Amino acid sequence: MRYQHSREVSAEILRRALQLMSLHKAGYHPVSYAVWYEHAADLNPALTQELGKLLAAGTLLADADICRLHALHIAGRDVQAFELAQSELREVLGESEKQAAHAERSIKRFTVSLDDAIHDAPPDGQIAGALAERVGRVLAEGSQLQSVLGALHQQLARQRQEVEHVMERLERAQNESLRDPLTGLKNLHGLRRAVEARDGDGLAGAAFLAADIDNFKRINDTYGHVIGDKVLAKVAEVLREHLTDEDMAARLGGDEFVMLLPGKSLGAAAALAERIRVTVASTVITRADGMQYPGAVTLSIGAAVGEPADTLESLRHRADEALYDAKESGRNRVALAGDGNGT
Repeated sequence: MRYQHSREVSAEILRRALQLMSLHKAGYHPVSYAVWYEHAADLNPALTQELGKLLAAGTLLADADICRLHALHIAGRDVQAFELAQSELREVLGESEKQAAHAERSIKRFTVSLDDAIHDAPPDGQIAGALAERVGRVLAEGSQLQSVLGALHQQLARQRQEVEHVMERLERAQNESLRDPLTGLKNLHGLRRAVEARDGDGLAGAAFLAADIDNFKRINDTYGHVIGDKVLAKVAEVLREHLTDEDMAARLGGDEFVMLLPGKSLGAAAALAERIRVTVASTVITRADGMQYPGAVTLSIGAAVGEPADTLESLRHRADEALYDAKESGRNRVALAGDGNGT
């Protein structure tokens, strides 16, 4: 989105945004600036409405909350606007090409009819000769117009190919906006789009895993963000290795990962979560210079299964509750929604 505020107005909006940001847990980073700036400037009614509900409930927003709001109300809006523009551009090009081809065919039929008329005209008489001469000139101009329209048709076809190449590049950029750049997994918006594209009965019967890296802040604070990023990338690699069929994995921000497992029962999801937990715990994190993270990386994982009325948010909420149970039970374990006991 392009912001149209003057330097003075934008400075005042940013001052208000910083005041709002200071009351919450999320860091001062570009994603956070964008969320609070659009809210403070009253540019995004849907964002402001959801923020209002969270603030009214006394929620202190963390980085994961801010990333979710940004993916849903800012990144999502930009992707939708791109898709609409893309569709309209293809439609305009297609219609122009169709009209040029139709005009070319009409002129061709016209010139053929004139040519036939000349050949069928009586050969004798001065009037017939003059008429034939005029018709000949019209025929020549029609042929010239046919050539011009043919060239236009070819030019439109070339331009359509060029636009298709541009569209492909934009689509790649769009797909990149649906993925987490560090891990290559889907981000929250990418997960939403994938869920929306699913056929069938929504999320009913789909298992959902919510996973956090235990004590991840301590890892970052003690060993630095290079090791922290290595840990995140390694966890993402383990999740990817365990994906099958229609399964999908996403990083929602920070150290929060999720997996959507269509068609898996709660028991099957729990067994998969346990395999992932064990694999991560046995993984060694090594930096490019050979430095290793000396402690075990562990995950706490919550599992839930979708019901007919579930949305992504409600299913994720139940899995998060199970995740909190796993954390409270000592971390490095799997807990099931409605169970309360870690495994």
